[in-house]
Amino acid sequence: MNPLFVLFRNLLLTVLIEGTAVLIFVKSRKVLYHSVLVNMLTNPLVNLALILWASFVTVPAVPYYYIATAFLEIAAVITEWLLYYKMGDFGIKKAFLASLLLNAASYSFGLLIA
Repeated sequence: MNPLFVLFRNLLLTVLIEGTAVLIFVKSRKVLYHSVLVNMLTNPLVNLALILWASFVTVPAVPYYYIATAFLEIAAVITEWLLYYKMGDFGIKKAFLASLLLNAASYSFGLLIA
């Protein structure tokens, strides 16, 4: 499958899932806008890193793929946490909770449809 298509599809799905959650639970267009911006930064980086990593690995990669995914998702949660906090959407604790729950929702949905 074309890597650009994969990047775009994953970004679109993430924005739709996390955006829907923001609208349902936060009900703020400002936070929705920030969610889209944050995901436009973190989602392609995570997916591109995984695509590049998988294209260079020649050993049986399944366990390492999940380890790499976990580290990249943790990095995305931390990055989004700080961005939500710095943009003034939430306090420090709520920004972490929002980042964690939104990423868990989009990652879980991705597992369901994969």
